[in-house]
Amino acid sequence: MIQYAPGRARFCRPARARRRRRRRPTLVIAAALAVAGCAGADDRPSDWDYIHAAIIVPSCATAGCHGNPLALAGLDFSGRDGTWTFLTGRVCGAPDLPGEPRGNLVLPGQPERSTLMHRLRGQAVDVMPPSGPLPAEEIALIERWILEGAPCE
Repeated sequence: MIQYAPGRARFCRPARARRRRRRRPTLVIAAALAVAGCAGADDRPSDWDYIHAAIIVPSCATAGCHGNPLALAGLDFSGRDGTWTFLTGRVCGAPDLPGEPRGNLVLPGQPERSTLMHRLRGQAVDVMPPSGPLPAEEIALIERWILEGAPCE
């Protein structure tokens, strides 16, 4: 250390070396986050066919819940198109009407405003499924589907 004035000290290292030392922790943290993000990546498709068959039917369309026309609240989730229509308020394959449909549980592109997400995360009075929460990976997959616009095709 060289003393330049009373109370002021400067290091003899070149400015480039000081900048390099400051960047090193940032690079290490960025690399660790990139590796951690890739390790648990969910490569399952976030399309409606997969979500309905792999998550909705086994978790919701059961005999005691939403599995037949006499199901809870009259909601039968066993059919692909009927379930999509109930959740989104739209008819699969029909042109979208302007505005948001009334009473739907999914607002395409807006998971934070979708009642379905609030129920799945336990943030609503009617928590679904009532038997216990879905795995976090499945909730994230449904959220990704909603973010992508909740398409039926």
